[in-house]
Amino acid sequence: MTDSNLDIDSDIIDQNNSLVLNQQLVIYDENCELCKQLVDWTSKKISADFQFVDSNSIEHDFYGLGQTDLDKYVWLIKSNSEKSKGAYAIAELLKQMELKWKILGSIISTFPFTFVASGIYWLVAKNRRRFEGVCS
Repeated sequence: MTDSNLDIDSDIIDQNNSLVLNQQLVIYDENCELCKQLVDWTSKKISADFQFVDSNSIEHDFYGLGQTDLDKYVWLIKSNSEKSKGAYAIAELLKQMELKWKILGSIISTFPFTFVASGIYWLVAKNRRRFEGVCS
């Protein structure tokens, strides 16, 4: 682990190796321009209880995640260590925002919309490198 990893992890991890009370961690791909734009947008609309970190700046094994997991999904890790990925993580984030986004997050979390949201997430994630010029 590099010194920068220690700084980031110490901000969100206490001495018992658990997330700080009420702190929620969102792990995303810093190499993805679309991901960075969405993190910037989300961080302005959500409480400070959420910390956004680049997947390259943490010890992913500590969270029980492999590099393949991080390459495929955005991850939300709650203070109780519960994990959500992909469209489910996005829905959870939306539910923490103002009413219109909370409604959208609730819809995404409801059957059969979860399948549609997961399919859209998969399609966008698979092609995210193509969005680089669009999002810059």
